Amino acid sequence: MKVLQISNKIPYPEKDGGAIAINAITDGLIQSGCEVKLLAMNTKKHFIDIASIPEKFRNERHLEAVPIDTSVKPLDAFTAMLLGKSYNISRFESEDFRKRLIEILQKEKFDVIHLDGLFVALYLKTIRENSDAPTILRTHNVEWKIWKKLASEEKPGFKKWYLNKLTKQLRRYEEYAINYFDGIATITEVDLNDFKKAGCKVPMVNIPFGIDVSKYNPTACKYPNTLFFIGALDWLPNLQGLDWFLKNVWNDIHTKFPQTQFHVAGRNMPDSLKNSGYKGVIFHGEIEDAKTFMQDYNLMIVPLLAGGGMRVKIIEGMAMGKPIITTDKGIEGIECSFGQEVIVKDSTKDFGEAVCSLIQDSNAALSLGQNGRKLVEEHYDIGKILKKLVQFYEERIKSKGQTNA
Repeated sequence: MKVLQISNKIPYPEKDGGAIAINAITDGLIQSGCEVKLLAMNTKKHFIDIASIPEKFRNERHLEAVPIDTSVKPLDAFTAMLLGKSYNISRFESEDFRKRLIEILQKEKFDVIHLDGLFVALYLKTIRENSDAPTILRTHNVEWKIWKKLASEEKPGFKKWYLNKLTKQLRRYEEYAINYFDGIATITEVDLNDFKKAGCKVPMVNIPFGIDVSKYNPTACKYPNTLFFIGALDWLPNLQGLDWFLKNVWNDIHTKFPQTQFHVAGRNMPDSLKNSGYKGVIFHGEIEDAKTFMQDYNLMIVPLLAGGGMRVKIIEGMAMGKPIITTDKGIEGIECSFGQEVIVKDSTKDFGEAVCSLIQDSNAALSLGQNGRKLVEEHYDIGKILKKLVQFYEERIKSKGQTNA
C-alpha cells in the first residue's frame, strides 16, 4: 500500500506531542509494509534545516518539505474575521505548498492520502482534483473545543471577545470539513463521539496514540526528590496549565518539602516564566533529549485545564514507568484506572495533596509507575494499533473503488 502523508510540520526532532504522534503513525505504517511519502510544511515557527535531519529518517519517509510562513499577521487576522473565515486554518494556506502537492499527485499514484490534523484539511479540494485515492483525516483533537476553553478562562475584554470569535469560526469550519473526507481516524473515543454529535456522516474509527514500547525503558531516576513538567509552551493549554500549577499549587508543596525541586522544560518558554522567581523551580527551556530529561526526574506533573485528543507525553511517561499526577482533562482519551495507573485531581487542594502523598510514599509512586508501564504494553503498543488503521484504509479503498465504478 502506498500512502501520501501530509502534515503541517516536519515531525523532527520528536520534542512535542504532535511530532511524536505523527511519527508514530509513519513508523507504524512502514513497519506494516506500507510505502510512505511524507509532504510537510516547514513553518517559520518550527523551521528545520532539512540537511540536519538524519538521512535514514528522510529516506524512510521519502520526506519533502515546503517552506511556509504561518506567523500571525494582524491585518490578515482582521480580514479573515470580516470575511467570516477561520484564521486558525487560513494561516496554513500556501500556493507553494499547493503547487508541490499537485506536482506529486500528478507524478505518483497513491492508494491512500492521509492528512495529519485539521490544519491541512484546506488542501482537500486540490487533492480531489488530482487524485482518486481515498482521503483520511487523522484528527489529534476537536480543535474548536480547545479554543472555547481558552476563551472561557480569560477575563472580560477584547482578548476574550476575540478568542470567542475565533472559536465560532473554527467550529463552523471543522464541523463542515469533516464530512468531506472519505474517513476520519480520531485519537480518542471522546473525539469520535463529539464528531458524531456534530453531524459527521462519513466512516470513522478510533485509532489511539501508540508508541514502540521497546524504545522506552524504565530506569531509576537520577534525582529522586523531584517533580517535572515537559511540554511545548507555545501551545496555550500547556502554558495555561503550568501557570495554574505554579500560582496555586507549587508554593504549598515547596513549603512542606523545601528540598524538592520542580524541573520545567518546553519549547518557546516565555521570558516571563523564566524570570518568575518561583523558589525551587528550575526552568530548562527547550531541551535536546526529552527521554533523558524524563528519565532523570521522578514525579511527572501534567496540570492541563484545556485541550483535546490524547496527551502523548502521558503515554510516554507511563512507558518509562513514571508516576503521574494529572487532571481529568489531562487524562482524557486514555483508558486507565484512576489511582492505580495514574493520579487524577482537579482542584488545587486535591492536586497538591496528591503530589505530597507521592513525595512521602516512594513505594506508592513506584507501584503507580509500574502499573502505568503495564497499561501501555497492553493497550498502546503501536504495532497492535496500526493493524486497525491499515484495515480502515483497506475498507475505504474498497468503498472508494465501488463508488467510482
